[in-house]
Amino acid sequence: MTTKLCPYCNSAQSILMGNVYCSHSSDTMSKLDNGAMMIRSDKLEETADHISRLTVRLSLNGEQYYKVGSNDHLINPKSYIVINQGQHYRTAFNGTKDQEMILVAFKPSFVSDALQSVVTAEDKLLDDPFKPVEQPVAFFEKSYEMDKEVLAIFGKLRSLMDEKDLGIRKEYDLQSLYSALLTRLLFVHKNLKQDIDQLKSAKLSTRTELYRRLTIAKDYMDTHREKRISIDEVAAIAFLSPHHFKRAFKELFHIAPHQYHVEKRLEYSRTLLAEKSNKIEDVCRKVGFENSSSFIRLFREHYGCTPRAFHLTDF
Repeated sequence: MTTKLCPYCNSAQSILMGNVYCSHSSDTMSKLDNGAMMIRSDKLEETADHISRLTVRLSLNGEQYYKVGSNDHLINPKSYIVINQGQHYRTAFNGTKDQEMILVAFKPSFVSDALQSVVTAEDKLLDDPFKPVEQPVAFFEKSYEMDKEVLAIFGKLRSLMDEKDLGIRKEYDLQSLYSALLTRLLFVHKNLKQDIDQLKSAKLSTRTELYRRLTIAKDYMDTHREKRISIDEVAAIAFLSPHHFKRAFKELFHIAPHQYHVEKRLEYSRTLLAEKSNKIEDVCRKVGFENSSSFIRLFREHYGCTPRAFHLTDF
């Protein structure tokens, strides 16, 4: 018997390929195959707490907020997020026009099989192709910069979801798309070691944990562009001392955390100023500047023009 899905999962039923897993139903994630779904709406109120399968999620237009575990993340068309199997999450978005959120969810056994093929030598795969992989699949839950391969796969899924001929949709080899996506995610995950090794800690396990904490702090600053965040506050998010946080953040991202957050707030202000209906004074407040003079000066230093000149530009 199928249990009724929650409103969030039910809203995806009309634009769906595969199975939606809703942790508010009685179905178990291991019973469901790989699947993709899309939600198209101008607004999504923050959902109830859900437990995820391993999923990769992106917003084709606009921005989408995620609370993954206890951490805040924001994605847009230039980024995507990976949520691990068994992780708790909530999500929301609010735009001026219809936004499109799309995700791919993986069957647990499909993930372990893909990992085995990536980490196991070819001769050993032939000797024992059904040997279970010994290590779990656990990605860094963070905002990843969009790359061409991930975007192309989601673009194909998006076009299939709009395909009116159901026969075409049924005949398409979706599993090859899911396999290509998962392989790409594993490749990206493996190559993060180059970033992790920029940190100066001696042990790889320490560098890896430090990287995880720093990306949580970075995503927190990306999400909260509406206020001025103190170093003490964001260091606490990363469970690091302020001095350790500042030093490690600059090692990894090659910019001081305070400067990074100022630039993110200015970048957000430019997005708001591009909307002609927004007043400059309101934009100043929306990005957390206490007075307009400091906002104007910093904006001019970064972009070579005043907010008013930018606001009056035709795009």
